[in-house]
Amino acid sequence: MSVGSESSVEPKAERKAILKLIMLGDGGVGKTTMINRFISGSYIPSQMTIGTGFAIKNIMLEGITITLSIWDFAGEERFRFLVPRFSEGSNGCILAFDSTRPSTFFHLEEWLELLRKNTDDIPIVLVGTKCDIAYFDNELVKEFVEKHKLVGYIASSAKDDLRINEIFELMARVMWTKLTEKSAQMRLHT
Repeated sequence: MSVGSESSVEPKAERKAILKLIMLGDGGVGKTTMINRFISGSYIPSQMTIGTGFAIKNIMLEGITITLSIWDFAGEERFRFLVPRFSEGSNGCILAFDSTRPSTFFHLEEWLELLRKNTDDIPIVLVGTKCDIAYFDNELVKEFVEKHKLVGYIASSAKDDLRINEIFELMARVMWTKLTEKSAQMRLHT
């Protein structure tokens, strides 16, 4: 028997991460339907969320298993008191409005203010829902994104499965990048 003929290399450990993603926007804009489409791949029209909803989905990103912990907040005024407590520790946010209801776009400032008072500088993407029915004024959207330094804007449709996976994959990538850059900076300063 020859010495050293067997490899003593241990298998590489699987890398995993859990990222907390919150969904904010007025009631009825389609946040829960978007989550259902992403999780199940099916269009499931949903009822209004009462309080908060929660979903988990694993995705692969650069050889790492990312577990997205998705927190869905009801958009009605009476449930907004939940946002500060449940948004703690968030890595990112999807801020949604209904392309068919302009008032939901004009309420985004309130959602953003509430979010930023209660979180660190987390990445936020703006999502216009129901774009299978109507498109929203792109100039207003562009100004909003630039003014508030958001990741970007994605027009989507859960019904037609338009750009739903792209939204969540973008957020996973942006949140992971921010988290790893922050970790690298902390190591440099210690």
